[in-house]
Amino acid sequence: MSTEIETKMTDHSMVTFWGGSERGICAQITDQRPDSENHGYIQLTMTEAAALAEALGAFVRTEALRRQGLLKDEIERLKNIEKTVFNEVAELPQEFFGFGLMSVKMIDKFCPIVKYGE
Repeated sequence: MSTEIETKMTDHSMVTFWGGSERGICAQITDQRPDSENHGYIQLTMTEAAALAEALGAFVRTEALRRQGLLKDEIERLKNIEKTVFNEVAELPQEFFGFGLMSVKMIDKFCPIVKYGE
């Protein structure tokens, strides 16, 4: 007889069962996807489940840190693009700003609005 364990997994189910006097209580994880080529299950003793939990935790930590690094790199890349655009507008020659509507629109779009004298 087995007992279903509630998890947040969507494609797999988990149960515990008596694995006999040598194995004790075991856990079984079963693939529930009907179209999966890997439809099957794994059975783990308590020691194996603990080792798997530790390995999965390490995987999650490593992947989370990798993704955090990618996010930080993307934020830095976008900041550099932003700095480049603002610097290019700031470095335009003063004569350019005398040419009418286009220059005023560029200044209005890229330059912050601040109180006079700040």
